[in-house]
Amino acid sequence: MSTTTAVYIGRFQPLHGAHLATMREALEQFEQLLVLPGSANLARSIRNPWSAHERVRLIRAALHEAGLPVHRVRFRPLPDEFDAARWAAGVRAAVTGITSGPVALVGFEKDASSAYLRWFPEWTMRPAPVWPGLNATDLRGAYFRGERVADVPGVVAAFLEAFRRTAAFARLQAEWRAVVQERARLSTALAAAAPLQEERWVRLEGTSVWLNTRRSPIGHGLWELPGRVLAVGETAAPGGLQFAHPSRALVTPTTAHVWQGPAPSGCPARPVPLHTALRWPRRFHEDHHVILTRWMAGNPVAGE
Repeated sequence: MSTTTAVYIGRFQPLHGAHLATMREALEQFEQLLVLPGSANLARSIRNPWSAHERVRLIRAALHEAGLPVHRVRFRPLPDEFDAARWAAGVRAAVTGITSGPVALVGFEKDASSAYLRWFPEWTMRPAPVWPGLNATDLRGAYFRGERVADVPGVVAAFLEAFRRTAAFARLQAEWRAVVQERARLSTALAAAAPLQEERWVRLEGTSVWLNTRRSPIGHGLWELPGRVLAVGETAAPGGLQFAHPSRALVTPTTAHVWQGPAPSGCPARPVPLHTALRWPRRFHEDHHVILTRWMAGNPVAGE
């Protein structure tokens, strides 16, 4: 068995059979497996329904259920940065914190979302087993439609059934329905238009930042920077900083134009202690905590 450390990056939303097969193969070939569950800093949403803690617990349970050596698996939850260079630096920091030896990056290059597998030329690339037609996006869709979720380990299936009975699931199912409706409404209009744009404002006064609490089904109850999503074809005023990562918005790719100062009338907000806002990233809608922290650091990044 190789003394190389295998590194497996994924969101595991939820953990399914292909994920577990990849971990099994890595543990058969390598002495140690480092799993990096992504999106650890994001609130529950239809894209990321479960926290990093919940996912790590499920992975451990599924490995144990499968008779695999859990003691040889390490975990380091990984935040989303919505910026390729920052994210890759975080991956390297997580790996070097575990090992200084050789590294093998395992994964399946299925589409553009897997492009990161080519970002680490200093590591050996080991393709994962291919499971045609199995992906977490489809499993989440079935789950929120109320259907049975197939191709997941037994402990995951049991967790998903229990989670259906929680208030969190009810909120997420309402969000899923609202996103489906909004995508259908926008589909024809967006076919002949540029991506959506939104305007946001960062208002810092003393020890407070001004935030709005969302009331719509999408992101209900979460904080957001005050502002608005523009109508299809409408463009933001010139100036401001742009955040345009393609996966930053839940409904459809949307570019955020961000300014400093009070938001215009009609964009509700209230003061929140800044230290509280910075400490609770998972209370924020989409990437709004990332935008705020970049602003506070004085080095905002405009997306990719």
